[in-house]
Amino acid sequence: DAFGNLIRERRGRDQQLVTEYRYDCQHRLIGLTRADGQTATYQYDAFGRRIRKTVDGQTTEFFWQGDHLVAESSKTHHRSYVYEPGTFRPLALLDGKGPKKACPFYYQLDHLGTPQELTDYSGEIVWSAQYDAYGKVSAITLAGEDYLDQPLRFQGQYFDAESGLHYNRHRYYDPRLGRYLTPDPIKLAGGLNQYQYVPNPTGWVDPLGLNSNCPPPNRPGCTVPGASDGAKVDEEEPELPKPKLSAREAAKKEVERLNDSQGMHMVGKHGPELPNEKFKKRAIDGTDPITGQPRRGRNAGVGNPSSRFYSWEIMLEAYVLATTRVERGLPRFTGQDSQGANVVKMRLPNAGEGYKPNRRDKENPRLITNMGGFEMKFDPITNLPFTLYPTE
Repeated sequence: DAFGNLIRERRGRDQQLVTEYRYDCQHRLIGLTRADGQTATYQYDAFGRRIRKTVDGQTTEFFWQGDHLVAESSKTHHRSYVYEPGTFRPLALLDGKGPKKACPFYYQLDHLGTPQELTDYSGEIVWSAQYDAYGKVSAITLAGEDYLDQPLRFQGQYFDAESGLHYNRHRYYDPRLGRYLTPDPIKLAGGLNQYQYVPNPTGWVDPLGLNSNCPPPNRPGCTVPGASDGAKVDEEEPELPKPKLSAREAAKKEVERLNDSQGMHMVGKHGPELPNEKFKKRAIDGTDPITGQPRRGRNAGVGNPSSRFYSWEIMLEAYVLATTRVERGLPRFTGQDSQGANVVKMRLPNAGEGYKPNRRDKENPRLITNMGGFEMKFDPITNLPFTLYPTE
């Protein structure tokens, strides 16, 4: 179609065997019709994970833990899957539901993490398979009449018998052709060939259907040509890699944004990075920490109480507490100051520290630690906050 999704496949003599595929607005396969008239439909959750498939009226439901398929259930069977920690390598299959009925079987894998054999508790092989290089099963051996067929293939792939395709989390993979039905959701971040499975299927895997890696993950020398490690799905354009911010950095960035967008002076006068010299000097002679100008008029040379928050995280917490009172069923303000400005005064243990002017010894203002509250003041005209500082 116009988006590059495969919508019709012709096979057989004179290409008379036609399979048709249908997709939703997010390019996820939602149905197919085979040449023999058999139909299948697929449904997904809000995270794009397949949670249900119906084949000729028979429905199978799927259960997930993150990106891992952990169980499937229908009227005739229930299976659970266990994986090696932190990987997509299957460890065991539990056939049956409940602690008394579930029977364990164990996966024997190759170097790629692809199931080669399934053994029971006694070590007897109950299922084994041979594959070609791109994952198409060339032979399956089943033990006994009550055989157990298992659908896991390459890491992160689930075999659909009705189509011969492998469901690969974000896309469907055709092992007969060694390609996907739809372009890579991460666009060119996954490489120039947007339908390619991996550069080399004998040493690479793609558990999510996005971008490939070679086991063990991140082994030296295992880089994908033209790809972006860790890229994620974006239906529009892939985002550029962004460095992760620490909690402190994220809080600082948000406080500074709030300060600048509302014309506040809480960062310049009460931020945790206020230099000690400016912090103390304000309490000595009233010098403004932002402008460096001393107090004028009748208060010239008189110290002004000075305070700063202990951390950016605490400062952001105080801001949120002061500005979300209505949402929490509280009055928006707790009172007014002497100038008629609305204020919010609240308790917050260990919010910060401050200096108080010392009349007896001007050069040595009194240090107050572990201040237990904060105050936010609002502009009388706009009712927007203009300052926030710790209080005793």
